[in-house]
Amino acid sequence: MESKKVIIIGGEGNGGVVASCIEDNRNRFNDLEWEVAGFLNDFEKGKKINGYPVLGGTDEISKFLKGDYYFIFAIHMIGRNVKSEEVYESMKIPDNKLATIVHKTAFIADNAVLEPGVFVMSNSYIGPAAHIGKCCLIMANALIGHNTTVGHCCHFSVGSITSSYVKIGKFSDVTLGARVIEKVTLGNFAVAGASALVTKDIPDYEIHVGTPAKFMKKVRMD
Repeated sequence: MESKKVIIIGGEGNGGVVASCIEDNRNRFNDLEWEVAGFLNDFEKGKKINGYPVLGGTDEISKFLKGDYYFIFAIHMIGRNVKSEEVYESMKIPDNKLATIVHKTAFIADNAVLEPGVFVMSNSYIGPAAHIGKCCLIMANALIGHNTTVGHCCHFSVGSITSSYVKIGKFSDVTLGARVIEKVTLGNFAVAGASALVTKDIPDYEIHVGTPAKFMKKVRMD
């Protein structure tokens, strides 16, 4: 089967992780479904990211949408979640052009739902009846419990734990090592700070930190 060519939208951070996942799936597991064609990045035009060519900026996506490419949206600015949404909406990527990429060591329950464009890195767990929205990024060793519902373009950092029956809005973050207990709600553009223990709801646009997590500040609106 011929590999499908994917263009990664972003940089060496999240984008580099996506590229390394694809390469590891190919090299260790002979999973040749995806092949990295390159990156779209506004700051590295004409250069390379992790050895892959930068094919253009985000404003040039229209010409690539006409080609035989798929895309994964790997831009996520923690604390500037509103800006991430602005970039995402400007690109107008149709669902059938979004690549869903899962590392071979991840566990995804049979009845879990991954919407188009979801990325799941190594050793992660997504439990039964979980529903993960479009273009979410789930990094290594992240756990998402059963019956949890996640909006689009959320980001789960390395080692984060999100329990069961949790509801999360769009463009929200569960950051490094954060833990979210069951039946908690995180709003849109909400952030659970690094190593936070979230025992109560986090409203829209708020960053909560600490154990137990408490309000620290609002996310930036620019």
